[in-house]
Amino acid sequence: MEILGLGKIKLSLVSTYSYLWLSPKILGLGKLQINLALHSALRIFAAQFARDMLPELRNRLCGRLCSRKGILLAGALLILLYAFFSRGCYHQDEHYQILEYAHMKLFGVPTVEHLAWEFPLMMRSGVQPLIVWCLGKGLLAAGIYSPYLLIFLLQLLSGAFSLGALVVFGRAVREELGDEKQERIFLALGVFLWFLTYLHVHFSAEMLAGNLLLLLAAFTLRSLSADERHEFRWGLLSGAIAGAAFVVRYQTGFALLGYGFWLLVFRRRWRLYAGMVPGLCCMLLLGLLSDRWFYGEWTLTPINYLRENIFRSHMLEFGVEPWWYYFTASIAEGGVLFGLLVWAAMLRFFWKRRQHVVTWMLVPFLLVHFFLGHKEVRFFFPAFFFAPLFIALLWQERRQAISEKLRRWIVGIMLAFNSAAILFVVVQDPADIYFYRMMDRYCADKSEVVALNLATEKNYYSWPQYVLEPRIVETRFYMPRNCDNLHFDTIESLEKSARTLTAKQRQVVVLSTDPDLADKSALPLRKIVWSPYPAWVVRHCNFNDWTRYSVRSKNVYEVLPAELQPGSH
Repeated sequence: MEILGLGKIKLSLVSTYSYLWLSPKILGLGKLQINLALHSALRIFAAQFARDMLPELRNRLCGRLCSRKGILLAGALLILLYAFFSRGCYHQDEHYQILEYAHMKLFGVPTVEHLAWEFPLMMRSGVQPLIVWCLGKGLLAAGIYSPYLLIFLLQLLSGAFSLGALVVFGRAVREELGDEKQERIFLALGVFLWFLTYLHVHFSAEMLAGNLLLLLAAFTLRSLSADERHEFRWGLLSGAIAGAAFVVRYQTGFALLGYGFWLLVFRRRWRLYAGMVPGLCCMLLLGLLSDRWFYGEWTLTPINYLRENIFRSHMLEFGVEPWWYYFTASIAEGGVLFGLLVWAAMLRFFWKRRQHVVTWMLVPFLLVHFFLGHKEVRFFFPAFFFAPLFIALLWQERRQAISEKLRRWIVGIMLAFNSAAILFVVVQDPADIYFYRMMDRYCADKSEVVALNLATEKNYYSWPQYVLEPRIVETRFYMPRNCDNLHFDTIESLEKSARTLTAKQRQVVVLSTDPDLADKSALPLRKIVWSPYPAWVVRHCNFNDWTRYSVRSKNVYEVLPAELQPGSH
């Protein structure tokens, strides 16, 4: 058989086929005996399959899935899955500083007085709203505009950009990783770490900044071994990427400052510097033009941002945290195992590779954020995009110091937690997205719906903001086109408006933080009961009524029109 070149699977099939068909014919058995022989042959085949074929199939499948191509393909499929199912945003700035701005440019709402406080002060970059506006215009021109389709496309493009940046950076650090196995570990961490999978698809400034810093480090490392004749080109590319990183998120300027010092100390190539200047200037000019389009006048948004948030300390109005906040908060949000692992790997990398360009970029970036009074975990997100490199190198250096049994336990526990976190994001809609979809269904068969609420109460369509001056920030991006939102200072004025609108045959709903408003209000109200959780979860897993917590202050009441006709009170 070996001469014929038959493998175990083919050999097993040939032997079973011979037993099935040749034996009955040669022996001349009767019908009953043939059936018994066939049954025995099938049992033999099943035993041979389990013994010979399954291990070979398993090895082939594992070999393909664990190959570089298999990991990237699985990562692309996961990004597609997340782009479709991972809705909502990590922080409200991801929505109000990008999507609502773009919606205002597309449809004229929200009006300026109902945008976030940063807009009148012209302190946010117009690049991301411009990208959303361009996609929205394309969907409108095609007649298929939908906020959910727009978000899907944004997240799909974000995921593709993240995957591309990861691959480019992986090639640049291939020599540091040592071998192909370590490179596969790096890629697997980059596409399957649950918090990176989440960040990769979200169209936020942190995502763009993190990936652009990856690309900047990658092209810088690649340029070290490049021909000196091409230094100007590498400088042009690096300068453009550095400028883009600054334009999308001004805080990356601290990382770029460290990068500049690294160039002066370790990479004194004047042709490289000469190429970086026009690349950087082109990106800064692009940012300036996008701000001119966005605000309707010439302005320097980085200067405005520095003046308002740093010199005038408006950022401190959102809270002040101690210096150690980033350690505890990142570990709490990322999980103890993953949080400790990322910090240990990152600090070890900084210490062991003190002359590395990544160290010089990230250390000043992180240190400045430690000293700023207002702290949020998302401010560190651009640094976490380098976590696959940190963890892969730590594993390479320390795995021999850990026993095989302990390694399996650690990897198994982390895989289980990672899989659960990925699955939760895919299957569970955030409460606000569920609310928007519910209102879409409610408004679908009605000509006009008006949602009323008190100006001092927060709901999913509007919320009060008290920076510089009181203002009501509206969420118009997900609001149905036949729905409007009105705000009132007192409950009496709200009830009066509800009666007037209902008399004009308009459907009125009241958004309230009071779960018992129907029993207290002078209006005839019917509470619309809703929950983002599946019915079986509410029915069988609602211990201590925990499913009510996310919606108990987001109540929706329908004003009953039949009881509001003149003379009914």
